[in-house]
Amino acid sequence: MTDKGKLLDDCFLHDRDRLRHHEALKILRERLSAVAGTTRIPLEETCGRILAEEIVANRDVPQADNSAVDGYAFRFSDHDPAGGFFRLEQRIAAGHPSAIEIGPWGAARIFTGAIMPPGCDTVVMQEDCELHDQDGQSFVIVPAGLKQGANCRKAGEDVAAGTVLLRPGHLIRPQDVAAIASTGKAQLLVYEKLKIGLLSTGDEIRRPGTDLKSGEVYDSNHFLLRSLTQTLPVEIEDLGVLKDDAAFIEETLSAASERCDVLLTTGGASRGEEDHIL
Repeated sequence: MTDKGKLLDDCFLHDRDRLRHHEALKILRERLSAVAGTTRIPLEETCGRILAEEIVANRDVPQADNSAVDGYAFRFSDHDPAGGFFRLEQRIAAGHPSAIEIGPWGAARIFTGAIMPPGCDTVVMQEDCELHDQDGQSFVIVPAGLKQGANCRKAGEDVAAGTVLLRPGHLIRPQDVAAIASTGKAQLLVYEKLKIGLLSTGDEIRRPGTDLKSGEVYDSNHFLLRSLTQTLPVEIEDLGVLKDDAAFIEETLSAASERCDVLLTTGGASRGEEDHIL
């Protein structure tokens, strides 16, 4: 019976005073602080780790205007709305920029990723063009209907210099690694892996792979917690299944706390005489 004389006949009954999930998380955020140190590791080893520094782009990505396709770069102001002929003056491949400005009604053969030559602001795809030779001069016939800036990737279009990419506490994902790599950063400051101790309690608990006797159950909680924590940057120590002995449990927990940052326990947390973990 309760103080109000009401029978509590349902252990799964959730009353209004029960702590809610979001409330529990709020309490944890307010009361917990980082215990792990930090370490600087190569970028290729950072996926799945917790970031410990702010990542700011120190350069534009891409760093310069460049072609998004294989085609022909030209000055849009020279383009007749009805289409027209452009004199081929240069050939520009990725990694081989040109400092020579294209002349009036001139064009450059350009390939994907190549930096736009000075004066050009538009690229036409090679599939939409026709080539023509006249008196030893090569021309490209550009169709009508193009928009200014077509097929040209602007400097800083992906990331502008000074942009905050990631903040401390972020769980680094594969796409984050790629974004950081595009800024040229080769090492990151991350938190060291937490050392997690997992233990179960209960005389009736057995691990899978053994035969059960009457009154015994398999330890499914351990495998749930282990599977969940394995998705995080942690090192796991299996402390096994502890018998319902208060002194033994206290001794085990005390020893484990010396080498583990966090202890996750299951069982023995109710109010019975055999429940020894609070």
